Amino acid sequence: MAPDTRAKRARTGLADRPAALHGSSPLHSDRLTSGPAGLIAERVLSSDVAGYVRFRAACAAWRASCTDPRAQGVADRRFHPRRWIMLPCAYNIRSGGPRRFVNVSTGECVHARIVPDLRRYYVLGPTAEGLLVLCRKEGDHVVQLLNPLTGQLTDFPSADTMLLTSCVDLRLRSFITLYSAGLADDSTAALLYNSGELAVAKPGDEQWTRVKLDLTCRNIRPSAAVLPYGGRLYCVTDKSISVVEAAADRQPRLEPVADHGLAGGGRWSYADWMYPVYDDGGDLILVHRNTAHVGVGVGERYTTYQAKLDAGAVVPTRGLGGQALFLSGGRSVSVSAKISSSISTDTVYECDHGMIVAFDLLGASAAELSFVQEDNANLLCSYVCPEIYLSWAFGYPQPGGGTHSPIPRGGVFGEVLSY
Repeated sequence: MAPDTRAKRARTGLADRPAALHGSSPLHSDRLTSGPAGLIAERVLSSDVAGYVRFRAACAAWRASCTDPRAQGVADRRFHPRRWIMLPCAYNIRSGGPRRFVNVSTGECVHARIVPDLRRYYVLGPTAEGLLVLCRKEGDHVVQLLNPLTGQLTDFPSADTMLLTSCVDLRLRSFITLYSAGLADDSTAALLYNSGELAVAKPGDEQWTRVKLDLTCRNIRPSAAVLPYGGRLYCVTDKSISVVEAAADRQPRLEPVADHGLAGGGRWSYADWMYPVYDDGGDLILVHRNTAHVGVGVGERYTTYQAKLDAGAVVPTRGLGGQALFLSGGRSVSVSAKISSSISTDTVYECDHGMIVAFDLLGASAAELSFVQEDNANLLCSYVCPEIYLSWAFGYPQPGGGTHSPIPRGGVFGEVLSY
């Protein structure tokens, strides 16, 4: 796309106003529109929401023939950008301009102008569905869920109610560290944060309900994750599997599914991590990173399990189901190896302290690597690396006074989505 054309398209935002959150109907029973354009739109949307955004932007007639996502609410699962991740600010076209996204299944890159202006928010992190969890800087610190590709936006209770103390200045931001998040149903959000706190709320609630987790120990980095699977939201810890229940007539709670006992046998230390990976078939694999065995063999450092959440079973397995896992501390993302020739299947990439180490889980080998700046593999390391986490929304300097170096402006950026 020519630079002047790209700049012209970028002036149109993805959203005009917030939309109310409500339930969604399956695609087969809630047709986007009637007529050929509507049928094509349904087919495009079933593949990828970014394609649907392109389709609506192509011409006024097609736009009029398709449902506006902003009228459907952020919980409408048809429009979730499940495999899209937003990269740090350094990868923007320009400061304050459209944000860069990469698809971790295909490797496609696009830019999207996000409304509202993220500089007015704390970006706490992503949900499992690809939404962004925001917190207003000013006023009552309302938490919002944003679909960054469609502009759907919904209010949740204040972040102040997620904390034990009322004497909190959220401008410091360090009071809330989000580790994972997801939608328990068509109206309920669950956030896992800080030292193993789980907060659940619906739009319109006065406050977040804090739910106790079953953890071996509570420390600054919880060995837990909230994961969508089979239309439900599960909470997996180092001890057990539970499902998040949020019925309208009852307080949110965790309903036990199984005690898997992964923390037993002396193989789990207080600083261990557990990471989720979805294989090509959509099955869930749990990756245990054993921090007590630094510098030893791959088999001792990483153990993988297939999680059968509906049956409450966790069984040992080998590899990552053909996927690759990028991680650093508590942040991780699982990707298809085909998005870069530098990425290998069934491999864990540790991106810690400026060093990248690849652990081949099937070959039981490890090697230190480096990626060229424009490589998708390098983008993924930037995404998970904690020292540039604050550059997500604000371009904050890294610890030590450094800043993340942007990619060369002559690189391939991908198109700018306009809505």
